[in-house]
Amino acid sequence: MPREIADREAVIQAISKLDIIVELLEEKDGKKKYGTDLEVIVYGRDYGNGKKVGPYIRLLVYGSGEEIMRQGEWGGNTFYLAVDGTLDVYIRSESGGAPQSAGQKIGQLHSGTCFGEMSVLAGVERNATIAVPQGSEATVLEITRPALRLLRKLPKFGMAIDSTYRGHGFSRVLEEVRQVTGNVFGAEMIAKLGAAAEFKVYGKHHVLCQEGKPVDKVILIKSGWVRRVRGISLDPETSGVAMGAGAAIGVDFLGAGNCIGLDGLEATSAWGYSASLMARSEVLEVSIPKLQVEPELREKILRTFGDFSRADDRSPLGLESLADLRVVAATEEEITTGLVDGANLLVMDMDLCVRCGNCSLACHKVHGQSRLLRRGIHIQRPFQPGKPATQHVLSPQVCMHCKDPECLTGCPTGAIFRDPQGQVDIDPHTCIGCFDCATQCPYDAITMVPRNSEPPVPAPFFTKLRHAFRLSTPSPPPGITEADDMVAIKCNLCEATPLNPAGAKGKAYSCEENCPTGALVRVNPQEYFGEIEKTLGIVFRDSTHAVGRNIHRSDPLAKMWHVGGVLLTLLLGGLAVWALTRYGFDTILFGTWVNVRWATGILGFVCVAAVMTYPLRKQIYRRRAGALRYWMLAHVYIGVIAAVILLLHSGSHTGSWLTTALYFSFIAGIASGVFGIASYIIAPRILTSIEGNPLLIEDLVARRAELQESLKAVMEQSDEGLRGQIETKVIPRFRSRSYVLRQFFIRQDLKTLLAAARGSISDDTARVTEKERRTLLMDAVETAVTLSRVEALIALHRLLKIWIPPHVISTALMIALMLVHIAQVIFFHPR
Repeated sequence: MPREIADREAVIQAISKLDIIVELLEEKDGKKKYGTDLEVIVYGRDYGNGKKVGPYIRLLVYGSGEEIMRQGEWGGNTFYLAVDGTLDVYIRSESGGAPQSAGQKIGQLHSGTCFGEMSVLAGVERNATIAVPQGSEATVLEITRPALRLLRKLPKFGMAIDSTYRGHGFSRVLEEVRQVTGNVFGAEMIAKLGAAAEFKVYGKHHVLCQEGKPVDKVILIKSGWVRRVRGISLDPETSGVAMGAGAAIGVDFLGAGNCIGLDGLEATSAWGYSASLMARSEVLEVSIPKLQVEPELREKILRTFGDFSRADDRSPLGLESLADLRVVAATEEEITTGLVDGANLLVMDMDLCVRCGNCSLACHKVHGQSRLLRRGIHIQRPFQPGKPATQHVLSPQVCMHCKDPECLTGCPTGAIFRDPQGQVDIDPHTCIGCFDCATQCPYDAITMVPRNSEPPVPAPFFTKLRHAFRLSTPSPPPGITEADDMVAIKCNLCEATPLNPAGAKGKAYSCEENCPTGALVRVNPQEYFGEIEKTLGIVFRDSTHAVGRNIHRSDPLAKMWHVGGVLLTLLLGGLAVWALTRYGFDTILFGTWVNVRWATGILGFVCVAAVMTYPLRKQIYRRRAGALRYWMLAHVYIGVIAAVILLLHSGSHTGSWLTTALYFSFIAGIASGVFGIASYIIAPRILTSIEGNPLLIEDLVARRAELQESLKAVMEQSDEGLRGQIETKVIPRFRSRSYVLRQFFIRQDLKTLLAAARGSISDDTARVTEKERRTLLMDAVETAVTLSRVEALIALHRLLKIWIPPHVISTALMIALMLVHIAQVIFFHPR
């Protein structure tokens, strides 16, 4: 365990020894040139009312054999500067243990060396273990991420960091190329490749090449996304290019691991397309003129780079079918919205979502505030190229644990951090409620809430850190009111909750666990979106910490429930029919007091009792009790078995008024349940086909009120003649119930529906000569049509819930009557 030197003057003295950051102490005209930055980094600054930032630096002394950082951990929060002593560098295996025994020593670090910065800069795992040699000690400066943006102002530090980043990226590219090509490139060839290539980092919209210009370089994409277009002039900032693609205009997208420009190695040629970047990207550019003087290296690049790259320079990039266009359009949307760069993405299949809100409720139950808002990014994509089936995916406003999170970069206190498993979390004790993260998050996934008297449970990483360094848990400063003391919250993947206790197998998420239909799932987006996976080469695939199975693609356990449920229903139903056929109702079986009526009655009662465990499971949110979707399947199939057995049990005569009431309540429960299942299957699919971007019922109700006011305003602005025309021609046609119901069967998007409506009254519109009156008439038509569309969507939302009250009432009545019936039967049973 390291020992901290708390004396700030000792920290200043340590800085003065380090050439890379000594400029922080530089003076100009008798004042510290970077005085404000020095104060925040070394001493911290108190802005009053408990709002403090910094210090961002600690002076630590590590003893003999102690590890400073460990290979494989996500260390995106701190980096280090060696002050005194030497440090050993080990490349370790995954087995753990002492650094000397767990890996190979590959070198030493000396005073003034910066290390660990790549994890902060690139958001990657530590690539080596750094430890103090046995029998000695070392002093290091531990610097937290918020200091990075201040230290970058120092010329030497800024240049050193940029050089380190480029050098590390360059060597990593060369090493991965060597590995993926089966060591085709030996040490000598790698050295020659390094001499001919440059590692570049480009911003979004940078143009890599232009159609028709000579191919003068081979470009290997290490990270980021490239859009290639053919047949049109390149505008790198334009989106939606895919929608105009066809036989003449070609569009495609390339991700990490792809290589372009290989044609230029075979012969002098021109680019057959233009290519621009869709996000910040890292590439390796190999000069073709330099390769021409190295024929052996040129041949190896030509032969091997094409094997792991999926890009084909000879591809015409043209689209031959509508299915191809849908795939390309979906790919562009997924890249431009940034979904593909999430490390752990929550997606909702809206064809399965029954709009029950149980996911948000579960999040609220677990965390005290819901961190999931059912609004977000909507993607429409084909399930498979060449097939008409379309999937509607919503990525709700919830943290994606980005690989390069803007919230983490801008946090002034380091309260937002990346834990050793790679997920992004917030330490509520060090959050000062500055709102920076909430305003910087491009997905609105961070919410500011009043700090409670009992702060939220901190992440285990910070709990362990405080314990290791004997740090006390800070308390909220006195005198801060709820109005001005805010804390940032966001999805933390249910870490430090009863859903994920120590030693639990696998991760569990409250939203996914409590979805009754399996609409929600946490995924690796580059695997979930098959069209994206096809754009990636073999190398440079980013690691994520998404866990679990993509149940939208395959859910073996659900299939087992379906198969088992059908077989068990047929088996028990067939067995009951056989017993009734052979023995009748009253024949005593096997020398006991049990007959077939008793046997079917007992089995039916057991099934009803099993069915009623589902509503009990729905009340469990804060601990693991099995995914609700499987409980729903069990509820349905056991209910079907109960219906079959009890209907056979009742026979053709219901008997007394009590059993007749029981019989009809049972039928009502079955009928309402069947209606509910049908609505769960049909209504969401109609909703997704006509609503476009998914909307909440609250949004639709508010929109309806707004449209009603708009239609009323149009009527008030119209003269008597135009008002009469609207009342006799527009309202009856576009505000009728039949027009609302018609939208369920003839599914059209709103634009198509509006165009058809305008066309249907074109003759009436032509008779209105004044421009102002004609505009009012068209406004009335469009408002009425849109209002009917909104009412159709509201009706579908309500259809998903309308069956629940009668189902609950009939089921409750059935259970009450069943208990009375059982008591009656037992009391009057002949002894």
